[in-house]
Amino acid sequence: MDLSHADRAGLRGPLPSSQQEGWRLVHRLIQAIRPIGASAIVDRLITEFADASTLLFAGPARLERALPNDRAVIDIVMAARELFLHSLEQRISWRPILADDRAVLDYLVARMAHQTAEQARVLYLNTKNELLRDEIVAWGSVNRVDISPREIIRRALDISATGLLIAHNHPSGDPTPSASDVALTRDLFQAARLFEIALLDHIIVARQGYYSFRAEGRL
Repeated sequence: MDLSHADRAGLRGPLPSSQQEGWRLVHRLIQAIRPIGASAIVDRLITEFADASTLLFAGPARLERALPNDRAVIDIVMAARELFLHSLEQRISWRPILADDRAVLDYLVARMAHQTAEQARVLYLNTKNELLRDEIVAWGSVNRVDISPREIIRRALDISATGLLIAHNHPSGDPTPSASDVALTRDLFQAARLFEIALLDHIIVARQGYYSFRAEGRL
């Protein structure tokens, strides 16, 4: 399957080289259950999704719109996503979590960057900075999520957490913090300090990258 040429239905030009490997892997995955017709399915997916990563993290409804008559392909794409997320989760579940931890960043970006609405997630840690809980604490709209520092601290006390890392996503694709993001970080840091709970970081994730308050010297 030559992905460098524009001889596929719906495409106006060659795929960028940065995208070709992702779509080759998608082709191999689909070919395992559709030996005949895999190329045509991938062609259809390329016209529907910006890249293979967008496909992998698409919701069930969008996958069904792209492949209305192929439940098996939808199931294998969703299974691949869950396997990928599970492998990332395993990387952070068996050792201490550190600020600016690459494995944590990879996990948070994979979990949250492709969400179409804002969500807030908290990693609650024990005295050894090992993961106690990974919980979504708030869902919002496309450009806003209301996060309660009081509820986060209450939950930390309930489970005897001594550290926490908060993350939320920007569906716009731009991880630059807003004024309300800065205020939330300040309020949560102050509330956590009152109970001797360490705030390791506040990370904003988006399709264009991430923003770490710790790395930027704002914590």
